[in-house]
Amino acid sequence: MELSLLKAHIMSSILYVIELKINEGKEQELRALIDEMVADTGQDEGTIYYHWAIDNGICRTVEHYDSNESTVRHLQMFGSKFAECYMAAGEVLSCILYGEPDAAVKEIMDGFGTQYMTTVGSYTRAK
Repeated sequence: MELSLLKAHIMSSILYVIELKINEGKEQELRALIDEMVADTGQDEGTIYYHWAIDNGICRTVEHYDSNESTVRHLQMFGSKFAECYMAAGEVLSCILYGEPDAAVKEIMDGFGTQYMTTVGSYTRAK
């Protein structure tokens, strides 16, 4: 990929990290939900990276999309299919978003109490 195109791609991408405190007795339900969400998200070509981890009652998610449009598409799918079960599984402790989200992304992400970080430099290895 040409360097200028790669830089534009990196700067237009959206990455966020969510931390969820899992409600007592809900971890197994959350794990089953994660399996469904990973299967659905894996079919979206706009997804760059989608990672879930659970440790000591905390679920951390790293999500990276290639554009605002892909992010909105994912969040709308999440809202219509998974949000109710996800929110019943725990309490969002934090959400940090990296990139330059547009108004549509912010409208959705504000519901998670998102902290927005402005990208000042970035690198990714294109293969």
